Amino acid sequence: MKKIKRIIAILLTATILFGTCIIASAADEGTANNTEVVARMYLCHKASTDHTWIYIENLSSKSIQVGAYPYMVPKGSGVSVGTYGTTVEDGPGLYYNFEAWRYRYLDPVNNPDHKFVYLYKDLTADDLVKVNNMIVNSNRWSKILNCAYTALRIWNKIPGQKVIYLYFPFLIELQLAFKGAINNIDGDLKMIVPTLNQTYKQIDLGDSVTTQLSNPTPIGEPSNGDE
Repeated sequence: MKKIKRIIAILLTATILFGTCIIASAADEGTANNTEVVARMYLCHKASTDHTWIYIENLSSKSIQVGAYPYMVPKGSGVSVGTYGTTVEDGPGLYYNFEAWRYRYLDPVNNPDHKFVYLYKDLTADDLVKVNNMIVNSNRWSKILNCAYTALRIWNKIPGQKVIYLYFPFLIELQLAFKGAINNIDGDLKMIVPTLNQTYKQIDLGDSVTTQLSNPTPIGEPSNGDE
């Protein structure tokens, strides 16, 4: 009888230990997945136009969602995100791929406007969810809460290299310089070259957010923090 009890005890102990190992292994795997980098977020500033924006690049092997952009972003591709007020025909708000389009078609390499500086930070899947939530809830532009305000709301949502919104563009540029901002001519950031079928304006906020095609060709006169 004692022998049978001992065998049962051994079997129960082995079962508990085996189950614990499985749970620990699953936890470790979950931790690894939560810390895996899936994207890179860039904070960009162009002094010649006093414009600040966000660019998100997909570093994962799968497509990712960026804000309310209507297409999944494939591996190696990206989306620029920024607000405009006075140089867009569809009015103030947040736009997708306007910077990428304008940079490619309006700023040839030999043009001083071709240059901008940037910082970057890597994003986990959890980070990307937080960033996307901030993007879809950032659809306003005004002369006080301009493009830099929105870009920094998104950027500062993830800890590290915090940049304070101080309204004046040169103060943004100064902070970036102190933090070791990279000149795009020397750096690795290569924004995508979008077509006019890939430039969108964000409509509404939060759960009601949608997008509509929008023409990125500049109109009117730029105001502070707006190309």
